[in-house]
Amino acid sequence: MARPTRPAADGHEEPIEASVRVVARQFDWDFWYPGPDGLFDTLDDVMLTGELHVPVDEPVVLQIETQDVLHSFFVPSLRVKQDIVSGMRQLVWFRATKPGDYEIACTELCGWGHYKMKAVMTVHSAEDYAAWRARAEAAAGATTVGAAEP
Repeated sequence: MARPTRPAADGHEEPIEASVRVVARQFDWDFWYPGPDGLFDTLDDVMLTGELHVPVDEPVVLQIETQDVLHSFFVPSLRVKQDIVSGMRQLVWFRATKPGDYEIACTELCGWGHYKMKAVMTVHSAEDYAAWRARAEAAAGATTVGAAEP
């Protein structure tokens, strides 16, 4: 039995909004979170390199893109994998059901530093995630100098 991976194009689907923007670049993963205003590309965005934080048992939508060459976003424990092509934005969604730390890797040979293109996804309880967001947003607000650049 086949299941479509994209919403139907009949106009009845709700628009999908990303929870986190993932930007691949040789040889790191940058994770952008909208700040308290709920919008990307504003001064209150939170950006982390090498760390993805998500709540347990909640749907997470990642908007994935690359700044340079081909990459492939892979979370083996969740069986989530998406190739990333320059100039395209891909949406990936999942629901993590168990708190903990999970490996993120690039599975596309992307250059000499490919071996070190790793990150960690931390799945938090709802309370821990809310506390983490509050700390991250406070830290981002304290260090914001100019406009965010994804």
